[in-house]
Order: sequence, then structure tokens, then C-alpha cells
Amino acid sequence: MQSFISPDNNIVLFFVITGAAAFGIYSEHKKWFGKLSGILVTMISMSLLAMTGVVPVASNPNIKVEVYELVFSYFIPISIPMLLFSSNIVKIVRESGKLLIAYILGAIGIVIGCFIAFGLIGLGPDSGKTAGVIAATLIGGSVNFIAAAEALNFSTNPLFTATIAVDNFVSNLYTLFLFLTPTLLFLSRFFVKPKKENQVEEVKNDSKTFPISIERIAVSVFIAALIAGIGSLIAPFLQNLFQTDINLNILIITLLAVLAANFFPKLLRPLEDTAFSLGLWMMYVFLAVIGAATNIQQIFTIGPAVLGFYLTIMVFHFVFLLALAKLFKLDVYEVVISSAANIMGPSVAAPMAASMGQKKLVTPGILVGILGYVIGTFIGVSIALYLS
Repeated sequence: MQSFISPDNNIVLFFVITGAAAFGIYSEHKKWFGKLSGILVTMISMSLLAMTGVVPVASNPNIKVEVYELVFSYFIPISIPMLLFSSNIVKIVRESGKLLIAYILGAIGIVIGCFIAFGLIGLGPDSGKTAGVIAATLIGGSVNFIAAAEALNFSTNPLFTATIAVDNFVSNLYTLFLFLTPTLLFLSRFFVKPKKENQVEEVKNDSKTFPISIERIAVSVFIAALIAGIGSLIAPFLQNLFQTDINLNILIITLLAVLAANFFPKLLRPLEDTAFSLGLWMMYVFLAVIGAATNIQQIFTIGPAVLGFYLTIMVFHFVFLLALAKLFKLDVYEVVISSAANIMGPSVAAPMAASMGQKKLVTPGILVGILGYVIGTFIGVSIALYLS
């Protein structure tokens, strides 16, 4: 079927794609759809436009859409470095304290949970890749979800979009559960007593802010493009060397970005906020194009199985943390906030710590969430390779 906007009408198509991204971001900011994530709003919007024939379908091999190809080729390789400018591992280890231990335990619980879910619930021939992508997003976040999917050539699979939809639903429910956990008295015997020192607000020595400016935008994009360019030069050589179908380009770019953040932290510190905002916008644009390749009917067909997969992993993750909390002298707030950093990332863990009166855990909550960005993709891809 010929779409209303022709595949070669590049400017109009780019307007629609960026409009869907902006709609998703703004709707999440304004809470227009309640707890529904902006990512899902963006993807559903483009999916509906594609299914109704307004824009070309991105998964149609008989149609060449240059705007789609532009986004697929360049937006993810450039956005990933910008999202990782703040991934200073030394700082994370030095300042995270007990929360780092709790976070690592939670990540181990997610990995084991993935193997259990894989053994119990069949998702067809792509079960292994699905498990890897879910592990990547639960240990890291949306950054890792997309990076792992790209590395595994999984982003156009119907299971990809179904996983995003389920992730949004389950994560919101799990957030509510975590907020309730400190009030559930029958769970108190699994934790040590809450630490009073965590209620004391930490003194911040580095309170300097770096607002977005044209100079920081220019330098951020240049550094990200430089990292992506170096990665794209190295990847084909390693691809041939190891004879693998995995998209090593994304993994190498991720590794180079982490190395840059750790070797040049002072250089990248003023760019972090600017780069993250740009990278996140590019991620939304990429997901808008993925939405144009999505069939919503397939999501409803395979969604329940993916939901079971998710629930199995998350239940085991929490039970695993619960079982080891006393052994590692973790209180309920350290477990809850670290689990939030695992499942939802730093954007939820930090405000959760503040709202629970655990002022000293706000910064560690952000730091361990950033650690998830560093390790999530590699762990997810490793699980997918092993299970596949």
C-alpha cells in the first residue's frame, strides 16, 4: 500500500519522526498519559501512522526510505557515547558505598533470573536474544536496551517492541511495590535496622553546574562522532577476525566511550548534561523509526509470554536481594533504592532515595545507575550469545 507521505519526501518524513519523538518526550514530562513512558508513546504514535498508511512502513524491504536509513545508520552510534560521558567507574566505586554491593547483588539476581525464565517460558527461536535484551535493560536502562538490540540485530523483531511495552508496564508496578516495601512489616526480619547516617544530607563539594551552550553542543557531537568513527574502523576487522554475526560496532563504541569517560573525566564533566540531553533525543528519534516498523497486533499476541518472562526475572531478583540482605548488612532502603537503580535506572533511584528521607543515598543511587549503563549492554549480549 502506498503511504500518504511518499518514501522520498525526506523533509516531511523527518518532521513526522522528530514530531513523534517530541510528543513522547513532552507527554512524559507533562504526564499526559499517566505512568506511560515517553518511549512507548513515541513508538505507538509512529506505529499507528505506519499501520494507517500515513508514513511508509520501516520493515518493508521493497521500499527504500532514506530518512529511516539515516537514523538507523548514524543516530545510535553517535548517541551512545554522549549518554556515557558520565560513566566514571572510579568515582562510582569510590562514592557508592553499600549501595554498590546491593546493586551488584541485584544485577546477579537479574542474570540468574534470566536463565530461570529462559528455562520456564518459551518465546520461540529468539528467546535467548530476548533474555539478553531484557537483562541489558534491567541492569542498565533504555540505553542498554537499544544498544543490546542493535548489537544482536534484534531491533526490528516483533519481540523488541513487545518487550518495551511490557517493560513499561512491569517497571511502573514494580516502582509502586518498592515504595510500599518499607511499610511491609513482615519483610523487616530480612533486613538490618535502617541506618540513621543515611538520613543526613551529604555535603557536596562540586556544586558547579554546566548549562547547555552552543560550544558544549558542538564539542559533545564532535567527541561522540570521533568515538563512533574510531569504533566503525575497528569493528569490521574484529568482525572478520571472530567470524561473528554480532554487531560489534555498537559494543566497541560503548567500550571506547567508557574508556574516554574514565581517562578524560575533567574534559567530559562540563559536557555531561548537554551530551546526555542530545543523546537521549537521538535515542527517541531512533525509537520513532523502530515504531514505524512495528505491528501492534503482534505485540498483543506475544505480549503475555514476554510479561511472564519479565515477572519471573523480577520476582527472583527481589527474592535474591531479600535472601542476602542481612548477610551483607543491608537495610530496607539500601535494598529498595539499589533495586530501583537496577530496574528503572538513576532517574528513579535518586528521587526515591530523597522521598524516603535517605538523603545520603541520593548520589550513590545516581552513580550505581550509571554503572548499569556501563555494564548492561555487555552482560545482556553475553547472555544472549550463551543462550542462543
